[in-house]
Amino acid sequence: MSRKPAVFLTIILLLIQMRCSYQEKFPVLKGPYLGQKPPGMVPELFAPDLLSVGGDEANITFTPDGMECCYTLWTPGWYPESPFQQNLIFYSRMENGRWTEPKEFPFNPDRKEIYPFFSPDGKRLYFGSRRSGSGRIMFVEKSAGEWRDPKEINLQIFQFISVASNGNMYFIAEDPEIEGPYNYFMHKSCYKNGEYLSPERLSDAINDEGCFRPFIAPDESYIIFDRDGSDNNMGKEREEDLYISFRDKNGEWTKAKNMGPGMNTKYRDKRPFVSFDGKYLFFASSRIETKEFPKGPMILSELKQFVHGPTDGTEHIYWVDAKVIDELKPDHLK
Repeated sequence: MSRKPAVFLTIILLLIQMRCSYQEKFPVLKGPYLGQKPPGMVPELFAPDLLSVGGDEANITFTPDGMECCYTLWTPGWYPESPFQQNLIFYSRMENGRWTEPKEFPFNPDRKEIYPFFSPDGKRLYFGSRRSGSGRIMFVEKSAGEWRDPKEINLQIFQFISVASNGNMYFIAEDPEIEGPYNYFMHKSCYKNGEYLSPERLSDAINDEGCFRPFIAPDESYIIFDRDGSDNNMGKEREEDLYISFRDKNGEWTKAKNMGPGMNTKYRDKRPFVSFDGKYLFFASSRIETKEFPKGPMILSELKQFVHGPTDGTEHIYWVDAKVIDELKPDHLK
């Protein structure tokens, strides 16, 4: 063999080795929910260092068996605008007994899709889309084990949706007749005969101070959402808190209640999702647990560890035992 082919073959083998080495960096994860140790009654960071790239993880959703995961990732560079400003939807699932490394969904080539939500039966994945320049709801269904062929819902609504087991869709929509930043309200569209009916606004028990980003229980027994601007919030004026409302025996919604200091902080706490086995409540939070900036002089590696830590003020996914929901239920509904 001549020297040139030998050198070329060596380079190819090195590249293959480098690629395999990179792929092996994603850890071996087994079991539901990325194989993470279940949380207790205090919110914990979900899958530390596995999902983050230094930007925001905006929301997360799982299939009913906990074996498929989808989440929104905002890359760094939002302010000011930069080439790195991107909306991405990442997907991971259990294959051959271990979780795959999260990978972008193929239906988002222009990265204009956001906020995925698996249906309670795991057969559909809904997501918000700005393909046409304004908010639309689309979904994909599985074909031959893969999610394919996005379809549009026949509703002109904003992205933040949640779907009950009977197909009823809950979402927020803007009221153009109300001026000011707090003019988004919770709506419901009933699903009948394969179509969504005209949306109806939910009662003032939920909408009296505006709403964002709902999660509806599969049986529609409760709804969790986030809200900013309320005097009942724990944070600043535009820092969201999580709220919950329960449906009573007459089908009416109870007065929405702040989920309290065990769940909310003075930072942003929002975009809830409850696993369909009813065990865990997930949400996004920008909470900072470090009390103060370290005193100097620091070395560079110390600063990097502090700035890029898991509670760095950007949005990350947290989870908590869903028993916190039962503790907030009014006594007359228990």
